[in-house]
Amino acid sequence: MHGLVSESAAAFDYEAKKWGAGMLRPRPWFMNGLKLRYLLEDLAPIRGRVLDVGCGAGQVAKAVKRERPDLAVFGCDVSHAAIDSASASPEGVDFRLAKAERLPFEDGELDFVWIFDVLEHVEDPEAVLREVARVLKPGGRFHLVLPLEGQPRTLYALVGTGKTWTAKVRHGGHIQIFSAERFRTMAATCGLPVVRTRWSYHATLQVLDLLYFTWLDRRGPVGGSVEDMSAARGGVSGAVMRGVSRAVATTAWGEARLLRGLPGGCGHFTCRRAIG
Repeated sequence: MHGLVSESAAAFDYEAKKWGAGMLRPRPWFMNGLKLRYLLEDLAPIRGRVLDVGCGAGQVAKAVKRERPDLAVFGCDVSHAAIDSASASPEGVDFRLAKAERLPFEDGELDFVWIFDVLEHVEDPEAVLREVARVLKPGGRFHLVLPLEGQPRTLYALVGTGKTWTAKVRHGGHIQIFSAERFRTMAATCGLPVVRTRWSYHATLQVLDLLYFTWLDRRGPVGGSVEDMSAARGGVSGAVMRGVSRAVATTAWGEARLLRGLPGGCGHFTCRRAIG
């Protein structure tokens, strides 16, 4: 079971990156479309106030607001650049600058919290989970999307992610290596026991993820996600990038649905705030 890898989060410059600015829908041709679909399934019975922790430029929070205009949607991020970008066109979302370890909400103020691809970046994930539990109402729901780079029988585990292969530490800021077991144990300890697990990132995205970050070791760092860069690029090259991105996303969606009973390289965890 992996934990914190040796390189510090301080080495990764979040202000220099741009993440989550593109349009997102719960459709197969969007790279994060399946993540959004699973989130919306968990949100279906929810009414009230909901929060996206580590919202980046606001892609997911805005998508939730479009799909569920009845919800009061909040987003927070530690990056000034991300919050400035999100707030330039908030689309009904209340964006706030805040650390995940110190959320700007009262005890029990929120009905639902979600975190996409953030817990692997923080030095003290238990502190983040305890803070989520604090702001949730007793019985409130928490939805987490988490790379499982320490999950047994995955390519990530095979190449020694975080140990012998550290490209995602340098280029993605992944300083925590999780397995599903590690997260479930941690979540239960922090008052957020897991009640449902879904999976994605089976063969296709694991292979492409490893190839991409290995390529970044040769090329050097980039300023954002492939999806954001392809959306911003014009001309023939931009059209090709967008076409490839949609094809990969659609393939990965189908693969995840077909293999949904098998653990993959990404976990979608539904948790419930403990009562009492």
